[in-house]
Amino acid sequence: MTKSRTDFTTYIRRPVHGASSARETAFAACAAAVLALGAWAGSASAQDPVAALPTGDAVLAKYVEATGGVAAYDAIKNRVVHARMEIMGAGVVLGLTVYNAPPASLYTVVESEATGRVETGVSGGVAWENSALRGAIVKDGVERDDALRDAIFDRMAHWKEHLKSAECVGTTDVNGKPAYRVVATPKTGSPQTLYFDKDTGLLVRTETTVNSAAGAVPVVAEPGDFRKVDGIMLAFTSRMKVMGQDRVVTIEKVEHNVELPADRFALPAEIRPLVKK
Repeated sequence: MTKSRTDFTTYIRRPVHGASSARETAFAACAAAVLALGAWAGSASAQDPVAALPTGDAVLAKYVEATGGVAAYDAIKNRVVHARMEIMGAGVVLGLTVYNAPPASLYTVVESEATGRVETGVSGGVAWENSALRGAIVKDGVERDDALRDAIFDRMAHWKEHLKSAECVGTTDVNGKPAYRVVATPKTGSPQTLYFDKDTGLLVRTETTVNSAAGAVPVVAEPGDFRKVDGIMLAFTSRMKVMGQDRVVTIEKVEHNVELPADRFALPAEIRPLVKK
C-alpha cells in the first residue's frame, strides 16, 4: 500500500451566505480531479491556424504519456483520497474523503460543521446522494449523467473509450504559458474544456459546468504542484473559481491499491428503496 497525495478538483457549488448555503457547497461533482485530473481564470483565447494545431487525440495522448503512461495507470486498481477544501473569505473548511474503483464506482464523504455529513456515490449505474439538505435521493437527468462521467476511474488514461470527440480548438495563455485548448465531449455527461501546457503536456486548467438540482454553475479550476506518485504525475492542489468566489483544495493523502470493504460501494439502506427495479 502506498500513501501520498493526489489532485482533486470536485466539490464546488455556489458562494456561501449562511449555514444553509454553506451546506450546499458540498453538492457538486467535478472533474478530474480525483482523477486528478482533480483536477483551473486566465487570459483571452487566441486561435492558431488550423494547420498548426495538433489533433485533440494527439494532445490527450501526450498528456497520458506525460503523466506516466497507460501501463502505470492500469497498475492502479483503486484509490482513496483524503483532502480538505477551504472556501476563501468564508471561514468554511470541508473535509473530503473519496473512494474510487474501476470501472466506475465512487463513494464520497464531505464533512464540516457547516455542512454536516454529506454522502454521494455511484454504484452499478445508480448515482445517489444522502445529506441533511437534500435527504436521500437518486439523481437523474443531466445531474446523473455528469455523476456517471466523473465516476469513471482514471478516464483520461483511456479517453477513446469514454469520449465522443476531443477537438483542439486553439491556444490560450495560462498563467503566462501557452496551452492547447481542447473541447472534450464525453459519451455520458456534459462537455468540458481542458487546457494542456504546450511544453509539459500537463493539464493546467479546466472549465466545466456543475449541474445539480440548484441549476448549472460554471467552474474554472487550475490544478498545480504536480508530483509523481506510484508512477503517475498528480497535482497536489487545485485552485477554483466558482461564481466569483475562490476555493482551494489541498490533498492530504492518497492511497492506492488498498483493501476496501466488500460493501464500500454498496447502495446505502436509505437509497435502496428509491431505486426503480
